[in-house]
Amino acid sequence: MATQTAANPLREKMMKGLSYQKSGEIEKAQRCYKQVLKKVPNNADALHLLGVTYRQLGYPKRAVEFIQKAIGANANQAPFYANLARAMMDIGTDPGSLLAVSEKALSLNPHEKEALNIKGIALTRLEQSEEAEAIFQRLIVAYPDFGDVYRNYGILLRQNKDYPKALVFFQKAIQLTPDNPQNYIERSRCRQELKDYDVSREELTEALRRFPKNADLKHEAARLLFSISQTHVGVTFAEEAVEDNPRDFHRLVTLAVHYLMLGRGHEAIETFLKAKKLAPEGAAGIDWNLSLSYLSTGDLINGWATHRARFADKMSSSQSREFSVPEWDGEDISDKTVLVWGDQGLGDALKCGTMLPDLSALARKIIVELSEKAVPLYKKSFPDMEFRIKRPDDTDAPVDYDVTANITDIARFLRTDLDQFRKAKSPAYSFDKDRARSFLARIPDADEKPIIGVAWRSKNLQKYRARYYLSAPDFAPVIEAVDAIYLNLQYMAIQKELDFLSAKANGRFTYFEDVDLFDDLCAAADLTAICDLVVSANTSVADMAGILGVPCVRFGPVEPPLLLGQSSPPWYPSMKYVYVDESKKTSEILPEIFGAMKRELDEVYPHSRLERLK
Repeated sequence: MATQTAANPLREKMMKGLSYQKSGEIEKAQRCYKQVLKKVPNNADALHLLGVTYRQLGYPKRAVEFIQKAIGANANQAPFYANLARAMMDIGTDPGSLLAVSEKALSLNPHEKEALNIKGIALTRLEQSEEAEAIFQRLIVAYPDFGDVYRNYGILLRQNKDYPKALVFFQKAIQLTPDNPQNYIERSRCRQELKDYDVSREELTEALRRFPKNADLKHEAARLLFSISQTHVGVTFAEEAVEDNPRDFHRLVTLAVHYLMLGRGHEAIETFLKAKKLAPEGAAGIDWNLSLSYLSTGDLINGWATHRARFADKMSSSQSREFSVPEWDGEDISDKTVLVWGDQGLGDALKCGTMLPDLSALARKIIVELSEKAVPLYKKSFPDMEFRIKRPDDTDAPVDYDVTANITDIARFLRTDLDQFRKAKSPAYSFDKDRARSFLARIPDADEKPIIGVAWRSKNLQKYRARYYLSAPDFAPVIEAVDAIYLNLQYMAIQKELDFLSAKANGRFTYFEDVDLFDDLCAAADLTAICDLVVSANTSVADMAGILGVPCVRFGPVEPPLLLGQSSPPWYPSMKYVYVDESKKTSEILPEIFGAMKRELDEVYPHSRLERLK
């Protein structure tokens, strides 16, 4: 007669829980494990699996709590440490701690798959790329259907800027585990690095059809749409992502930058402040964007106070510099020499240079570092100052100054209210009147018609910027709006553009082939000075008109440091700004540009040009 094995209710309950867990019925699995723990509170397997279910349900802190209890009951199980590391990763634990826990698991079982995977992730975050890569390659060979490792290897490759290869691994991860939304998110981030925005948008749209409630995907969609200046679409995704998790500071930052670019500055400030309370200390980008938000509302004191935070933001092109002397902090400098240096592009340097006369009135001497091509224009405009070609790495240069001042950041002392703009010298820069008059003499009918200088784009044609410019064909109606002579001020224009506009203008469009509008700033200034009006995209061409006091119609997006909460830039009294609504094509603002052109010409032609050229 066969002997029957005695029933083991606890073991059966554990097996039933595992069956539920594998089939995705997590709450039922939890009930099974809790029933076991009522009978045996220190059952290591039940504690461990209950912890795993909490992680699966999105409660990683509870997961850590129960898995640690399981380790307390049985400290020799490699899977316990591997799943502990996984839950710790979910709550944002530092990579050093993740590495320690995964290595503990591997000390118990060198082949523990999940522990190896997390060790590779930790090493990636610690920028120990070679060791991480060896681990991921080993896992791929041993477990060719392990989808997570393909994604994690892709992240490592993306971190190392090997974007095309990373994309291959993200695609493979999607192929193996199509039900994991994180694979689609990582692929999108890689596409963005490759500037492959259109394909990324299509792929994310498809992913959102598959996972319509996934807030991480919505957040990624918002990030992508912000990158391509589609914040009017992205803001809905950003708001839904924050609604899902209002304590995720990354999501709050994404929402806030959408509000900022939509001109909703006060909402941006409120949202950034919430993000700042939740973010870890030193989180880059929040203070910099908060500064822009304050400036967008006209709060210049708070805006300039945090403007230096741009140096800590990896997304900013600004680079700080170290000096052996202190930075000017608003103290008396009447007996001091000040070295002024810049960190941004030509347009910003021209704009902020309007403050140099104010700074000069406070200091004994001013030395200004500039790009080589900018020095001649500044020398002509500010003959009492000394100018040097910028050499940020020249550590052997003599220190013949007492304090330093960033040309943008002096605004926190010199432009703290609109009244200071109104009292500032304008125009602040000078040009060569003789050469300007010689340019004027080369234009037929210059005494009979207004001269309108034109520029329609920048040389920077990245998608997020280019959508605010106009192509030559789109710009062509401008040269038909007013009976005038149209003068090319577009630097680095291609011949095809010039030929097209010349043909459209029936002899009213002219350009000087012998003037280098990009590198010869003095010539560009002299040519700009003969214009009655300049119509320009949001580039240094418009800044050149502004610093010379030439009336200008400028078109572009929200630009907080330029507009400072006003409808037109307070930096330039002669400038009118036409806002480009990103929800529309830039060409749709042409009627507004035409209206502004006509109003400006009615006010300034012909006396403004005559007075300027004398």
